[in-house]
This record gives sequence, structure tokens and C-alpha cells, in this order.
Amino acid sequence: MNQATTQQYAPTGSLDRSVAMRLRSVAAKLRAYTLVIGVAHVVVCLIVAVIIQCGIDYGTHGVRWSIRAAMLGAIVGGVIVLVRRRIVRPLRKRFGIAEMANLVERRYPDLSSSLISAVRFSSGDVGSASDNSRTLMAGVVDRAGREAREFDFNVVLDKHRARRAGIMLTLAILISSSIAIADPHLVGLWFARNVLLQNVDWPQRTHLVVDMTGNELIGARGDDLVIEATALGVQPRVVEIIYETVSGKVGRETMVTVGSSSSYRYRYTIKNAQEDLDFQLKGGDDLTDSIHVRLLERPRVAKTSMNIVPPPYTRQEPVHLGDGQRVAQVLPGSEVTIRIETNKPVTQSTLMAGRDVVTAAQRDGNGYQATFAPDETHTYHFALLDEVGLENRRPARFSIRVVADEPPRLRLTLPGVGGMITPQAMLEMELEFTDTYGLATAEAVYRTSRENADDGSIPLPTFTPGTTSFSTSVIWPVAEEALDPGETLTLFSRASDFDNINGPNEAQSPEVMLRVVSREELLAELARREQEYRGDFERLVDSQERLRGDLLTLLGRHQSSTTETLSDDLSPLERRQRNIAGSVNVIRQQFEQILAELHVNQLDTLDERDRLGKRIIEPITQLAKRDLVAAADAVRQWSRAPESETANQIDPQQVKILVEMRSVLTSMIQWEGYQEVVNMLRDIIRLQQELHSETKAALEKQAGEVFED
Repeated sequence: MNQATTQQYAPTGSLDRSVAMRLRSVAAKLRAYTLVIGVAHVVVCLIVAVIIQCGIDYGTHGVRWSIRAAMLGAIVGGVIVLVRRRIVRPLRKRFGIAEMANLVERRYPDLSSSLISAVRFSSGDVGSASDNSRTLMAGVVDRAGREAREFDFNVVLDKHRARRAGIMLTLAILISSSIAIADPHLVGLWFARNVLLQNVDWPQRTHLVVDMTGNELIGARGDDLVIEATALGVQPRVVEIIYETVSGKVGRETMVTVGSSSSYRYRYTIKNAQEDLDFQLKGGDDLTDSIHVRLLERPRVAKTSMNIVPPPYTRQEPVHLGDGQRVAQVLPGSEVTIRIETNKPVTQSTLMAGRDVVTAAQRDGNGYQATFAPDETHTYHFALLDEVGLENRRPARFSIRVVADEPPRLRLTLPGVGGMITPQAMLEMELEFTDTYGLATAEAVYRTSRENADDGSIPLPTFTPGTTSFSTSVIWPVAEEALDPGETLTLFSRASDFDNINGPNEAQSPEVMLRVVSREELLAELARREQEYRGDFERLVDSQERLRGDLLTLLGRHQSSTTETLSDDLSPLERRQRNIAGSVNVIRQQFEQILAELHVNQLDTLDERDRLGKRIIEPITQLAKRDLVAAADAVRQWSRAPESETANQIDPQQVKILVEMRSVLTSMIQWEGYQEVVNMLRDIIRLQQELHSETKAALEKQAGEVFED
């Protein structure tokens, strides 16, 4: 390309000044309109976004910090994009007179590009000299200036759009300012929550407050979980609980309303809660934050043991009861230690007796123990409390029964002693003493009917304190007390133990009261009893004879009797035979008692022992324990085997028994005759003694009268 081709000419004339000014004015106005429209768009979008953000935050009763931060980031990002698109990018365009002339030419096609050409030519944009004429270009500029005066350049401006944008911007500013002036606290809350991202609460008409401590609700696994809340402010008509368990189960339930209209409470119960969950409460204009429910095991006793230390006086070894043994009997003064191990650590372990506190348990390795001395029967348990406040609802119970140390157990018997004794009697006392934990004292005691007489003690030389069981036999001569006929003698045993807690415990055997009589009075009583026993024995002899007669009758006809008929007939006879044997044995015991009393009272002679022992007691003993029993057995055998040889032995047995019984009866009758003679002689002697005493008394009286005269 040559130099002539690229040459640029100086501007050919100048554009009409008014036209240039009008174009520059349009350019300034267009720039301003663009700015106003862009700002209005950005501001309106920002306000709408803020309203939406505020509506979401307020309508959902306050979203989490992370969501608010995300919404703020989205708004800031959107504003940046809008500013770039609606303000920065439009304002970067050229707003010169050439661009304005182009816009005017578009609105006024009649100008036929003359205005654009004039602006170009006046600015020197005329091309090369070979292709363009300066004169022609000057003419175009001049003509365009004259023609442009007739056109309104402002038509290129969108005044309505700019006006709407201005109005919208003004309204947005006015509304925002009005809200800020009318409720600065609300604006401040929005700014704090959504710009500064602070955790402050929106103003609400209803506030739901969940009954809980801390930032989570803690319950016991397997128990009913009760969720309760209180509504502050306007009471909602319905409160719902929205929950989700850790296993993914989702639920939405209506809570139960309790209380009065001025102070409602809301409750929801999850039966037998087994897994953790998260829940929210929704009511009125409030939706609580998500609350976590953590379910824990209640504290419980997993292992137990008891150690019992008896009182020292018992000399007993401590007793240990292992796991599962929770029932014990203890003596007053015992020391009981109960040790437990729990399924989880606890902050408090207290031994309770019902609702009463016994003692606080002490830490012992991986368990807890409580030591106490029970004074009465109780059922005990441990009240456990863990670090989150859960208690043991079903405590392990320990039954401690306090049993008193029983007094010693005593027995005193006087073999061969009846209700009467002579002053010369030799009493044989059999004594037994027992105590679970040892005897401290043991003695035999006698008491006479003499006025102001103290109790006397009969020595027990073989007794040793501390023994738990003691038996002895003592022969005590009554003559040592020189008792007279007519007095009474009372005998009993007495003992005590080592109980130093509630004792000592003392015990006394039943008293045995004996009447002291003369030899003659006792012998007369024994004779009376022997005569009575002889009468009883005589009646038994008659019964045996009648029994023999009935047996002989059956023997005579047993050939024609069937087995069943014979058995029915013999059963009553067998019972009669055994009853006779029992009655004979009673008489044997009665005669043995007579002989024993004679021996105790030093009245038995060789003849008495021979008569009572060999001629009465021994034959009666043989009858009661051998012959009569054998006869009854023979009757039974005959009833079971009528055809056996037993029938032939029945009558010989009966005859032998009757012979022996009559022989004994003869000995009894002979003694009665002898006894009558002896009694007569004793009566004569007694009368003589009484006459002698009366005579002596009369003589003494007469002598006294003589000396008085």
C-alpha cells in the first residue's frame, strides 16, 4: 500500500455545536439510565433474596448456622453476578457521540446515515484522499447539522424503563428504610443471624421448652420414655413430635395435652424405648431444634456377697454367703457386711431399709460395700445413682432376719417319785441343760414351804461353763433339810447363757412340787393305789375269760365258716386281745411306780422287792410283752389261714394266759390280807401314840394348875 492510500485528512469542517452537545447530553443520560436500571435490578433482587432468606429462616423457626451461611454465600454470589452483568458490563460500553448518532439514525431512518457520516467526517474519519472529496464531506457535515436540528435525540432513551427502575429503586429504599425505622430490632436480628451468622432467636408468639437438662435427653433403655414440654406465650392448639431413630424409623405423632388453658403441658410416651433417637417439637410458630435422646442402661446390682460376724460371746466363726444368697438370720449384735458389684460405675450407692437410709456404701475395689449392725428384721436394698442421674428401679433385695438368742432349754425329772415323799427320801434327779451358744450357769434348786426360807442350790460338780449340752444325774437326800410331814418341797432347775447384748437369758424348768408325809401316810396311800390296781387287773382277768369263751365258740364252728366270714368274726377278737395286752402293760407300769416310790422313800424291804418284783411285776411284764401279744398274733394268723394248725394252738394259749393271770391275782389278794393286818397294827400303834400324847398333855396341864395354886 502506497503513502497516498493510507493518508488521513484533517477534519473537514465542524459538526454543528448544538448537535454535538445534544449527542453528548444523550450519551450522559443513557449512561445514567443504564446505571439506575442496573442498580435498581441489583437492589430489588437483593431485597427479594433477603426476604426469601428471612422467610425461610423465620418460617422454619430458625435454621442451622450452616444453612444460614450457605444462603448468605448464595446471596453474595448472586449480587456479585448481577453487579457484573447489570452494572459493570453495561457501563463498560462506549457512550460517545458516534454511538449516540448511530442510535439516533436507527430511530430516524430519514437522516439516511447523514448524521453518522457527519460525525465521522467532523472527527477526521474520511478515508483516503483518492477516494473521498473534502468538499463533498464538508457539505455533508453542514447539511447534517441543519437537518439534525429538527429531530429529538432523546428518543433513543427508554425513559419509561428508567422511570420504572427509579421508582422501584426508590420504593425498595423507602420500604427497607421504613422497616429498619419501624422495627430496628427485627432488622438487627436478621443482620445478626444471616449476615453475622450469630445464634440468636427470632421473636416468636410461641416458645416450646422441652423438659431436659443439658443439650440432650437421657432415658433408661427398656423403660417408658416420657417427653414433656411447656409452651410459653401463645398456647398452640396442637403440638407434634417428629422423630427418627438410629435404625431409620421415622414418626410423627401428636402429643397429649394436659393442664389448663393458661398453662398447657404436652406429653408423649414411647413405650419400652430400646434405641436412641432424634426429635423436634412443632407447635404454633415454633419448631424446636433437633434434640438427641440417649438411652442408657440403668445401674443394677450384678454380683453380691454377705459376710456375717456373730457377737463375740457366741464364739462362732464368721459366715460368708456368696452370690445369690441374699437371705440370712443373725443374732442381735452381729455385724453384717454386704458387698455388691454393679453393671456400670455409679456416683452414689446407699444401703436402704425400705425408705430409711441405713448407711452410705463405700468404694471397695470394683464394687461397693456397707457394714452395719441390724437390730430388727428388715429387707434391705441399695439405692444406686449413676453419673447422668439414672436410678435402679428394680433393686436386689437382702432379707436380714434378726432372731433373738433363745434362753437355755431345761428338763428335770424325778424317776420313781410320786406326789408324796417321806422326810427320809433319797431323790434321784435327772437334769438336762442345752443352749445353742453355751451355758454360763446351771443348777438344781429346791424350795421349802417354810416361812422366809431361801431357795437352796443342789451342787452339780460336773458342770463346766461354756458347754452347749449338759446332762447329769444327782441323788439328793431330803433328810438334809429335816422336813416335817405336812411341808412341801419344790424342785426345779435353772440356767443362764453368755448373751451380753440383750441378756443374759435365763430359763427355769417346770416346778415339781412334792408333799412331805409320814411313812405311815405314804404306805397307806401306796396300799390304796395297789388295791385299786388289783381291781383293775381283776377286771382284765374277767375280760380275758370272756374272750376265751368267744374264741371257743368260733373254734366250734370254724369248719363251716368261709375265710371271709371267719376273718370278720376274728378281727374284733384280735383287737380285744391287744387292748387287754395294753391295759396289762399299764398295770405293770403302775406297780413299778409303787416299787420305785418305796425305794426312793427308803421303805422297800427284801420281802417287798420279792413280792412286787418277782411275784407281780415280772409275771405281768411277761404277760403284757410276750404271752398276750403272741395270743393276738395267733388270732390274726388263724383268721388268714383257717385250715392251718394255728386253730389248735388258740385255746392252749388262752388257758396258759388265764393261769398266769390268776396266779398274779392270787399274789395281789394275799398281799391285801397281809396288808390289812399290818394296817390294823399300825392303827393300834397310832391310837396308842395319840392316847399317850393326850395323857401326857393332860398330866402336864394338871401339874401346871397345882403349881399355880
